Amino acid sequence: MVQLSWLFESVGNCAEYKQLLSHALNLQREQGSDLQVARTLRYLSDANRLLGLYKEGVRQAREALEIHLQVSDAVEQADCLNDLAWLLYTDKQLAASEEAASRAIDLLPELEKGGDFLVCQCHRILGKMYRSKGEREKAIGHFEVALGIASSSNWHNELVGIHYSLAKFFSKEGRFDDANSHVQQAKLHVANNTYSVGLTTELQARFWYTVDHLA
Repeated sequence: MVQLSWLFESVGNCAEYKQLLSHALNLQREQGSDLQVARTLRYLSDANRLLGLYKEGVRQAREALEIHLQVSDAVEQADCLNDLAWLLYTDKQLAASEEAASRAIDLLPELEKGGDFLVCQCHRILGKMYRSKGEREKAIGHFEVALGIASSSNWHNELVGIHYSLAKFFSKEGRFDDANSHVQQAKLHVANNTYSVGLTTELQARFWYTVDHLA
């Protein structure tokens, strides 16, 4: 049932994605499998994020985190904290988002593998969070750390997202040469990802509109 839910998520049917996960969660609770419950709660928190139900997603991510804290699983804790940071950010709980991302980073030295991707994700969300708070230097610093990690591993989707954020950031500041540079860099990493193509096309359109509007 969980695997079937992933197929619905992959084609954009988030309502069915959530419904199947909810059924699976009920069965797992009956079976008493705490680890499986925690993992399904994480997937449900993602489904609620996609559906815009951020507070429900936050509750589920926190419940999953509590389970992983009880079994002292650093990898799963870091994953939960990363998910929680993104949910809190989208729910405009910036201080809580910063705390969750920072806690995840503190756990990362304990991870034997997969740590770099989580570090990249955490620095991305911290960059977005500080940008929202108007703390310019901190925002740029975190985006640059994330960019360095993603570039070294050639993670195209992460690179598109980071360049997208930096382009919007510099465009808002009126630094149009820097903004355009990040627009062009983002376009280099779209690969065959339809979502990334749409994202960078929208970004380019926004940039041209802003420049033309201010000319």
